[in-house]
Amino acid sequence: MEKTLPNRIPFTKLSATGNDFILFERRSAGLHSDEYTFFQRICARRTGIGADGILLLEEHPEAHYRMRYYNADGRPSEMCGNGARAAAFYAFYTGMAPQEQHFVIGEDRLRAVVRGRQVALTLQTPKQRSAAPGALQHPEFEEIGFAVTGVPHYVLQTNHIDDVPVAELGRFYRHAEIFAPAGTNVNFVQRLGERRFKIRTYERGVEAETLACGTGVVSSAYLLRDRLGVPFPYVFETQGGQLTVDEEAQSGRPVLAGTVRMICRGEILTEFFEEP
Repeated sequence: MEKTLPNRIPFTKLSATGNDFILFERRSAGLHSDEYTFFQRICARRTGIGADGILLLEEHPEAHYRMRYYNADGRPSEMCGNGARAAAFYAFYTGMAPQEQHFVIGEDRLRAVVRGRQVALTLQTPKQRSAAPGALQHPEFEEIGFAVTGVPHYVLQTNHIDDVPVAELGRFYRHAEIFAPAGTNVNFVQRLGERRFKIRTYERGVEAETLACGTGVVSSAYLLRDRLGVPFPYVFETQGGQLTVDEEAQSGRPVLAGTVRMICRGEILTEFFEEP
């Protein structure tokens, strides 16, 4: 039996420190979670609503909800830190979950605390940390390392971050043979102070520089701490605002914090996203 989309799908658009997302509640939207072409079309900046990705919330028997994340290219992804913070903000302000909440992404169970517009998210500690993966081919950068915080991140340090051609170099390293076949996200960081940094990110799946990347900030923070030996908290200035990384006292897991805004709510008229 062929699946069809309903004529009107309710959505909410949110921004988490510059990362923007279109959020659906799966049951009320009538989605099956495999409408990849549809997700890609509505994320398009000029012909759709425009977003870095899709958040799909659904019921879960042992948590307040499950979140599924899809990149702007319509493909599912294992994790999105700022997307998870946006989902927690939405869940609290719509009554789906309390101020302190637990939800599931993939196999991970995450915790979030919402205080006003600030959302603090406890993630899994970055894995597969490598100080020198050996991909660097530009002498003006320093290789900080590679880490996986649900998704892979390669981190380079520079003293002139505002001059970095992020789209060009990010695309180059994203497709570097050493990271094949899946590729990687690419982060450029500059140290501004003992615990303060500026960061710019090329995101895999968006295939462009985004205004912020939560998992990129967390991966960068751990790789920088491994190298510098300076304890958390770290503050990162992104194109979309400020993100902080600290460590939860009891579990030792990273805590990513920053602001979230709910931009608008409406309905998608799906007939306009069908094939011509």
